Amino acid sequence: MRTLLALTLVLVPLAAQENFYRFAADPDRLGGAADFSFLNRALTPADRLFVRDGHFFRVGKDLKPNTGDDERVRLFGTNAVFSGAFPEEGDADRIARRLRKLGVNVVRLHHMDTSPDRDPEEARSILTTGPYPTLNPVSVKRLRRFLDALKAEGIYVNVNLHVGYEFRPQVDGVPELPGSARLPSQSKPLHVFYPRMVELQVEFTRKLLQALHLKGDPVLAMVEINNESSLVDAFQRGLLERTVLGAYKTELERQWNAFLLAKYKDTSALRAAWGGLNQVQSLEARNVALPVREAPAPQLEDFLSFLVERDAEYLRRMREVVAEVTDRWVPVTGTQIGFGGGLLHFDSHAGMDYNDNHFYIDHYNFPNVRWDARDWRIRDSSSVGSGLSTFLNIAASRELGRPYTISEFNQPWPNRQAAEIVPTLAAFGAFQDWDGLMQFAYSHNRNWDSKVTSGFDLNADWTKFVSFGQAALIYRRGLVQPGRKMIELPVSRQWRLRAGRERRLGAVAAFLEAAAGYDPSLALLHRVGLRKSEAAWPALPKPATPLRADTGELIYEREARTLIVRAPMAAGVFGYLDRRQVGAGAIEVELAPSARGFAAILATALDEQPLEKSRRLLVTLPGCTFGTQPGSDPPRMQRLIPYAGDEGWFTIEPEPGSGRPSGPRSAGVEPTWMERVESFLTLRTSGRRLTVYPLDGAGARLAPLNAGAIERVPGGFRLHLQAEGQPLSPWYELVIE
Repeated sequence: MRTLLALTLVLVPLAAQENFYRFAADPDRLGGAADFSFLNRALTPADRLFVRDGHFFRVGKDLKPNTGDDERVRLFGTNAVFSGAFPEEGDADRIARRLRKLGVNVVRLHHMDTSPDRDPEEARSILTTGPYPTLNPVSVKRLRRFLDALKAEGIYVNVNLHVGYEFRPQVDGVPELPGSARLPSQSKPLHVFYPRMVELQVEFTRKLLQALHLKGDPVLAMVEINNESSLVDAFQRGLLERTVLGAYKTELERQWNAFLLAKYKDTSALRAAWGGLNQVQSLEARNVALPVREAPAPQLEDFLSFLVERDAEYLRRMREVVAEVTDRWVPVTGTQIGFGGGLLHFDSHAGMDYNDNHFYIDHYNFPNVRWDARDWRIRDSSSVGSGLSTFLNIAASRELGRPYTISEFNQPWPNRQAAEIVPTLAAFGAFQDWDGLMQFAYSHNRNWDSKVTSGFDLNADWTKFVSFGQAALIYRRGLVQPGRKMIELPVSRQWRLRAGRERRLGAVAAFLEAAAGYDPSLALLHRVGLRKSEAAWPALPKPATPLRADTGELIYEREARTLIVRAPMAAGVFGYLDRRQVGAGAIEVELAPSARGFAAILATALDEQPLEKSRRLLVTLPGCTFGTQPGSDPPRMQRLIPYAGDEGWFTIEPEPGSGRPSGPRSAGVEPTWMERVESFLTLRTSGRRLTVYPLDGAGARLAPLNAGAIERVPGGFRLHLQAEGQPLSPWYELVIE
């Protein structure tokens, strides 16, 4: 019955739900034009990844790195989080097949350490509540089974080490904080420098990688040591003074004084360099205090250099054990650029193999209590409509000479413009020639068959789901080609320290704009990247509007709030079209009067031919998605409402009688509803006959659109999509003869 319902929901528009229609995909039965599993094949020893020439490569049939048969690999995928990383044995194969059909070739295993299991059978964590690191044998077995399933479907994994584990003084033999204070959330940043915590993490890493038998296993793409945490970042955010207390402060002061003594030899040299020092402090007594954030520049620069060194030493020790248990070719990174100190990240991570970053568009805001499920809000903003500023900052944060990945990105539900995020990032990341994109996340749990959108999860977020495979195709196959010119941005040691003193965190583009007049929009014209260098700042071109990529395949109209993709095998229009006709290479798009005004419309060739010559295309035009409001009588769709009456913030309406500002981010019930985006799409084609098939939730063809919806025009056809009386669907297969 569930399968029949999934296939019929798309056919049943409900007039009462004001321009929405029922839709739910069937991930297990997905096929036809919506199935992108052809991008993958089972991984073999020849597919082991390593770093070469600033990118990821597979070793090739000779099984040796740095030889003539090496091949470049781009990674596109998602995250498996909490219990979602440990599917039951009977589910492992089908979840791996689902991901393959979406074009996924990497899964980041995240938050495995955060919630240790009291009962191992719960399998929510790789750990139990025994002394750290006590592995959960049930979770280990399940994860190894999942790794085998992923490998068979051509999917790599990114193994995360420290994400959320919080050390317990009474259990793990680490000091308590003074008084009644508990250790900071996730032990950050104490775990970076406190010796026993570091050695316990080394033991955890060794045990985990050995238990999973990952030595020489091609499924292991990379290892990430430490999620969103560093000493430099903690200093910039003002966290050191609040978290480094008691025995932890004593230890950090000991390390700080050792650093100063190695640099200055005696107190007089230190006093001369700093322009003074408190008379009760001296290097000989080893009692020079940790500087406050408002200390003079010479002190701050020394302290930042010290914190960079401590971060680097922690990463070196952890990387060492990864190489010991696997081998030296496994790519390893530390933390994310936005949490590694911004520009100083490139100093602390000099010994790492690749760099990583995170970003979110319209992340949840919690005005009172963090992660309160019934008190949250969003702006309902658009990336394309907001100047693409986040994309441009992420581009300016790339260090040349190392692979660059984005291991978390999202524009989480219920943002109404979220259909833009995955395909536009795929196109932009391909243009910038980055190395990996990982949406956050496929699932935070094992509710695999949920049909209702929930928070960050791609599973049941049909708005993002329907074009996810197209985005994988664009990025992995390079349907949008890399920019022809690379703009190299030299960043000196003094600039890196200045950015640290100014507490710029991950706002790299804004710092470069203030320091050197850099225009972040250059990343829409050319590839851009940083290099640690004392070279002079180059003369840079002045961007003109509209912003046009040097390949001609991307055009951004800032004032019109529209991004256009016009590559030979992919064309799309994203943003606020209103009633304009917008051309994108082989297609032209115009919204009908019934549409809200925002659209994310994408056409891709499925036969590796230019769109004008292609005989089989997939067109997607997803709208925003909502569930049904719990407790509503008669049943009706959930509503996005102003948060506490503030028109600048939005939230989901609470359940009847809740008394709280928000409904939970996973509170909807079936059926789910997708916004109708009625539109006209003109396709330039050499074909003489066109058949347009709306697709059901499994990607199977429904009855083709009638002749009245397909108009022959000079050079092609004009299609009327999602019109009244049609089977309503967010995706269409076009067959051309």
